[in-house]
Amino acid sequence: MSDPPRNGPSITGSELAGWLFTALAILYAYAAHQGIGPLPLSGELAWYDPRGFLRGSAAFAWALRVPARAIVLLVLPAAALTGLVFVASRSALARTLALACLISVSLFGFYGTLGVRVWEFFFWRGSAVLVMTALIVSCALTAPLLARSWLRLGWPLRAATYLPVCFAAVALLRNATGTDERLYFSLSPWPAVTIFGLEVGGLFAMVWLAGVALGALALARRADDPRAAVIGVALGVSLPVALIAAGAGWHLLPFRPGAGTFAGLVVATALGIAGVAARDRLHTDALRERARYFSLGAALIAAPLVAGEVWARIDYHWTRDVQAEAINEAMERYYARADLYPDELTDLVAGGDMRSIPTPAIGFGFLYDGKFHYTSFGTSYLLAFTAPRWVECHYNSPFHGDLDEEELDPEDAAALESAWSCPSNPPELW
Repeated sequence: MSDPPRNGPSITGSELAGWLFTALAILYAYAAHQGIGPLPLSGELAWYDPRGFLRGSAAFAWALRVPARAIVLLVLPAAALTGLVFVASRSALARTLALACLISVSLFGFYGTLGVRVWEFFFWRGSAVLVMTALIVSCALTAPLLARSWLRLGWPLRAATYLPVCFAAVALLRNATGTDERLYFSLSPWPAVTIFGLEVGGLFAMVWLAGVALGALALARRADDPRAAVIGVALGVSLPVALIAAGAGWHLLPFRPGAGTFAGLVVATALGIAGVAARDRLHTDALRERARYFSLGAALIAAPLVAGEVWARIDYHWTRDVQAEAINEAMERYYARADLYPDELTDLVAGGDMRSIPTPAIGFGFLYDGKFHYTSFGTSYLLAFTAPRWVECHYNSPFHGDLDEEELDPEDAAALESAWSCPSNPPELW
């Protein structure tokens, strides 16, 4: 049963101070962005463009000589302000914004010192990617706090606040990447916000929350069944590892998890369970309530992540293995009749080889109006479409020229065969 809607608490002096610290955290994050960000390669500056004034400061020059030192100096004030917000305010929104500022400043420090060329190249888009990624990760980490506040709303407000966020996440995961001109925040060749914000940051936060929730629930039952509590805590620590391993096995992840990843998950989950137990002093009702918020937070993250990932895989399979193959089969029928491949895809329709040219099933139509890209070379052709995690997915047709394949070495002969540049599943990027 969910919490009944109720009027919000009156604003106290502590809450006002918390929001003041939140405002200061936002201002500091903006100042850090302006100070450490690179100057543009050309053009005039807008108000949101970094000025790089810290780079020209003699007082900060000594810090910039050691990137780690510069990053620490930038992050410390943001960390202090975030801590003050968490102490002074119980507002989930204020805490989420403060944490997003802390993550943003950390990213600004890294890309302003160690990854400056990347930031210079993408400039304001790079800034937007860093901020959006920080906000997504912050929302994922504070999901239990947001879930607790969300439960205080009536169902109409719950739907109005969650469904747009859920759709935005699914749209990012399902939309095409790379050469898609509408995906402004894709740092080619990677869709940075989608991968680092959702598929990595959101995913790890989700499995961690699920593990801590299971461990906290098990601890709440320790008085009734101590053995079951121990087993439950062990399962809670193991749950994130199992979920990540399953995602990798189903090719849903952009990375291949290793022993270090699994060890880190175990340690982080164990610390999370211990932290919840210490905070709630092993009080049964408090632990159950905490488990409820953690599990709900994990579920609210999981819904768009799972839906978006599965939907994107269905899109990818349908486009690559069904629609593109139908075009390739029509191409071979056309070639058998004309001894050349057509100049345009529409020639397949005019020649009766296809009823119509299909559209790639990638992304939502009103967000992405993609199509197959075709280039004819007479006796061979190239068919391509944009797809999740790819700049483009290419099909190279077999070569039908007058070469004598018996005189070619094996590598050159293999190059004349048909081939996809993309595997049957979207790739692991690292």
